[in-house]
Amino acid sequence: MISPTPLPSTPESGDAVRSIGSRFQRELDGGGVVITAELAVPATVAHEVVVERAVELRRPNVVAVNVTDGLRGRPALSPIAAAAILTHADLGVEPIVQLTARSRSRNVLIADLLGACALGVRNLLCMTGDVPEGSADIHDIDVFGLIELARGFPAGVGVELIGQAAPFTVGAAWSPFAPDPAYELARLERKVAAGAQFVQTQPVFDGHAFAALLAGMPANLRELPIIMGLATVRSADHARRLTGIPGIVIPDRLLELLDRAQDAADAVERYWEYLETELEWVWQNASVRGCHLMPFGHSKRGIKQRSSFDRLYDCAVRVTSTQQRTGDAVGSGWLEHPTSAMSTLRSNQLS
Repeated sequence: MISPTPLPSTPESGDAVRSIGSRFQRELDGGGVVITAELAVPATVAHEVVVERAVELRRPNVVAVNVTDGLRGRPALSPIAAAAILTHADLGVEPIVQLTARSRSRNVLIADLLGACALGVRNLLCMTGDVPEGSADIHDIDVFGLIELARGFPAGVGVELIGQAAPFTVGAAWSPFAPDPAYELARLERKVAAGAQFVQTQPVFDGHAFAALLAGMPANLRELPIIMGLATVRSADHARRLTGIPGIVIPDRLLELLDRAQDAADAVERYWEYLETELEWVWQNASVRGCHLMPFGHSKRGIKQRSSFDRLYDCAVRVTSTQQRTGDAVGSGWLEHPTSAMSTLRSNQLS
């Protein structure tokens, strides 16, 4: 049974209320790096399904899991309910609720914020949302208004609140490789102006371009914690299907590389070698505050290939490493990690 999260109830305990915050936010405030993972919530009413899938994503450096909100516009368990299940399961990772503005009125969003707070949710990722499947598409408040509403909570929601409420840590999404990057960057600036405290990106498949984008960030965004998205790719066909998701761009050179694969296993290894090379460039030439891991297909089943997620996690650990950068990828230790695809390839060549 999910019990209510206890909060102080006296005026003198306001400081205590504010201290009931997010470990995720404390890591960011302290200048640390974070690794998060995405839990695509299915249409379920079974607590154990949510818990089991979160356990599959749990790793030593993963501090939070994103709980999706009607992925691809399809009906699913409420992300607030799923987050409450995870909060009270005490798994050692915090939920980040993805809250979408699309198809919700302002009053409904206020009710969601009240419910999330009451159930112990402390982290939100505010998004526009996908076109709903088989439902009316309501446009009452946009993502900028949602961020303002969440950051202003509880005082800014305009209701007389009974009880004490803790504030949220509020983030936003960024699609750096969308068809109009300047437009997306302008939207990101508006999200930060509305109160976004961190940003998670769509998966990055072009490390050189991503590092260049970070180097050219406007001054008002240079201190913004940017959490870089990473994803697994199984084949050339899988990569091409991913391009159907808004904001995901696969470079032609990666598609050509995967097209030359001899079989499925070869395609997988080609992808890991490619990704590690791209991430090594990011590690040498840019600074990210974390990585967000996306195991596509998790909404339909558990992670069948745990090794793939472990390798993605390993890449995230290395690209967020604070050890001394050098101009030599091998000398720096980046490609010498035992699970590195490049390290394995060299070992096989030497044996």
